[in-house]
Amino acid sequence: MKSIVFLYAGFSTPFAFDSVFSSRSAFERTVVWASGISDCQGIFAAVTPSSESQVKNQLDELGVKVSLIKKDAWTVSDLVGEMSQAATRSGVQTVIYSFADRPFLDSTLTVQLLEEHEKYSAEYTFADGYPEGFAPEIIHSGTLAILSGLISTNAMAEGAKQVCPGSIFSVIKTDINSFEIETVLSQKDYRMLRLDFSCSSLAGKIACTRLYELSLDNKVPFAAEALSEFAEKTPSVQRTVPAFYNIQLCKNYTISSAYNPFFKLPSHKDRISLSARPASLMSLEQFKAMASQIASFSGSAVIGLSAWCDPVVVPNLSDYVKAVLDHPSLSVLIETDGIFVSGDLASSISTAVSQSPARTNGMDAVTWIVSVDAFTSATYAKIHGEYCTASGTVESTGDGSFCFEKARQAVSVLHEAFPGAVYPQFLRMKLNENELEAFYRYYHDKASPSGGKLIIQKYDNFCKAMPDEKTADLTPLLRNPCWHIKRDMTILQDGSVPFCRECLDECVMGNVFSDGIKAVWEKLTPQAEKEMSGIHEKRCEDCDEYYTFNF
Repeated sequence: MKSIVFLYAGFSTPFAFDSVFSSRSAFERTVVWASGISDCQGIFAAVTPSSESQVKNQLDELGVKVSLIKKDAWTVSDLVGEMSQAATRSGVQTVIYSFADRPFLDSTLTVQLLEEHEKYSAEYTFADGYPEGFAPEIIHSGTLAILSGLISTNAMAEGAKQVCPGSIFSVIKTDINSFEIETVLSQKDYRMLRLDFSCSSLAGKIACTRLYELSLDNKVPFAAEALSEFAEKTPSVQRTVPAFYNIQLCKNYTISSAYNPFFKLPSHKDRISLSARPASLMSLEQFKAMASQIASFSGSAVIGLSAWCDPVVVPNLSDYVKAVLDHPSLSVLIETDGIFVSGDLASSISTAVSQSPARTNGMDAVTWIVSVDAFTSATYAKIHGEYCTASGTVESTGDGSFCFEKARQAVSVLHEAFPGAVYPQFLRMKLNENELEAFYRYYHDKASPSGGKLIIQKYDNFCKAMPDEKTADLTPLLRNPCWHIKRDMTILQDGSVPFCRECLDECVMGNVFSDGIKAVWEKLTPQAEKEMSGIHEKRCEDCDEYYTFNF
């Protein structure tokens, strides 16, 4: 079957060009894979001004002819259009498409895909069940013309997006029943591991490097099935660097909550206050230094500012946000009850976003979660019993109407400044279960104050430290390794790092201010490896947060 190979090399990160695979880079290994495809009529690569020179240098070393197509930035519409034109110019009906940062693309699996594609006269063929990065996508040239038409009509939003893994299928999904789609299934479904063996991020590069080196040491064949099975059994491949840092900027809330374990303590009223006391606030200087460490260690990450606090009480919150956004590969997550959210606050943080460079991690610069938790003020009052007034006194929420309306208004205020990045949240428990459907129907509507965005959050009993308020048991039949131990780090106001968020302020493993991010993360490694091998810490036996994940 005559075909062309179209590679996407419009990377905003340099990791694909690092020569860490026996003196070859992920890009070079991808090109070698492409050049080995039989009946290939040409290799094309999408590049940007920032990646063009590195692509040319490595192609010169390989001596492989690749036609480069350069654009300042690539949208999905650009990608589909250029692939279609390349297929037409080459006189082929089949396009083999992949990102060019994948060092483990399997030639045998590629042949299987092509055979299935031809056998069933498919329009789109892909491999399913494998970790990301082992197989290309196969697309009929006529399908590309159809996708271009979709992008000009029903799929305009998808076409306008920047290219990312899954972009082609996202367009197809807008009219999925109109396409003949075939798949090649893995012998075992590895999708639950959420592994991505591409070098688009520092975490991905680390995972790929470790998989490569350990596979050589253990004589594992470089084939999709064998590598998938080996990766599943290898903790160091799955756990690389944190993707989510949950940071406690200060030690106070503006409202109590029935699901917050701190409000079961006798001294809980000391935690409700309007302004963060200096002694309980992480200094901006400490935070800036920590953000720099995170950017260096993790590369890309999301920085939450609401670990056991509501950060909107911090007077100069926008400065903390700006300290994160100064690093293009980092994004911010803010969770709040919304009571003290204002237009001025939204404006100050929006200004911080506008003064910062564009994100390179594919995330919004700032994402907001507002704890609405109910559909009526009466139910809200049952969940949130006390709040801090504007004068600083702690009072009962009464019938809940004041605080409930403040939370709802916060969604509207924030959505105006951050459209598409605001999520009203409903923490599901026995107290509010009868309002779940009404909440969902209201906020899921595109015309709602959140534009259709919302989060339904499960109840957390904090290893049975809290009463059982779950309305449904979502626990998997088989326990998977904890996502939070693999991907998260919680950092308290004084820099201390507990084993995980569920431990509250107990079981401190180190301090990022004195020890550094890397040293603390490595100190957590032995416990993480036990967990991933099926040996659970005693404190983890009563926890059911292991199957939830953040980023």
